[in-house]
Amino acid sequence: MYLGGVLLFVLGFFVGNISKTIPNRELSDFSSELRLGGKLTNPLLECEIAVSTITSRKEDFTPELEDFVEELKESTNISDIAVYFRDLNNGPVIGVNQQELYAPASLLKVPVMIAYLKWSEDEPDVLEERILYETPMDLGFTQEFAPLVPLEIGKTYSAKDLIENMVRYSDNQALLLLYNRLPSKYQEDLFRLVGIDVSLITDPKAVLSVRRYSIFFRILFNASFLSRTHSEYALKLLTETTFTGGIRAGVPEEITVAHKFGERKITNDIQQFHDCGVVYFPDHPYMLCIMTRGENPQELISAIKDISTFVYKEIERQYGQD
Repeated sequence: MYLGGVLLFVLGFFVGNISKTIPNRELSDFSSELRLGGKLTNPLLECEIAVSTITSRKEDFTPELEDFVEELKESTNISDIAVYFRDLNNGPVIGVNQQELYAPASLLKVPVMIAYLKWSEDEPDVLEERILYETPMDLGFTQEFAPLVPLEIGKTYSAKDLIENMVRYSDNQALLLLYNRLPSKYQEDLFRLVGIDVSLITDPKAVLSVRRYSIFFRILFNASFLSRTHSEYALKLLTETTFTGGIRAGVPEEITVAHKFGERKITNDIQQFHDCGVVYFPDHPYMLCIMTRGENPQELISAIKDISTFVYKEIERQYGQD
């Protein structure tokens, strides 16, 4: 019994000190995972500490990414760039200015979709409910990237149709119709679960970090909040977005990308543009979330594309010969 206690103490001390002395690492970086696998999801079945994996960890490219981001800022009118990268196969986590705060804007359509699908798991019929689109509603700002297929006034849509319009086309009218129907409990429960202040749901001035927002994509990839069926459905919709700039533009066309962009004009001179998603590099999917702030939205989108390309090439360099 005494020997067992000593061994546990030594192991705990060893692991604890490793996690403290290596920067930009989480304990999960040194663990062994068993996953169920899926087309777009990869649910976690079991995770255990595996110290033997330390020597075979995937490469960290934090310094290179930090330098690249700083060079972008110096060569443009972009004032702020935050990046969060996570290798979804139990690999490294990299953050660049990841604690900076931004208005999430249309990125919040993802948690609305998740909350609505959660509601449908309790009440399956809600997705087929017909909702009338009577008149345009004002969100207080104009979309730079208007929906390619806008809703038609006077027409009724199923909630499922509205979810698809909201995600594929980033349709604000579909968002408002769904939001007005969705019981607040489902959104509030989701936000509390991921550690985000529920005021973000209604307060247009509320902000969050790129790292915190990325959790919404993690719970979809891990199928840890919704059923596997609904998690797959949500990610499939995110692969069908009509916005092909940003992260999507930074990787080859044959690579599947499930992502959502967000835009918000803060003042006449300051614009925010963000993009977050999962890039399905063969056998090595990774999450990439980028938030930016500057004067020119096209310059922000171009910077996101450049960062996406940089990260993709780094992953290709490491794993392209697998």
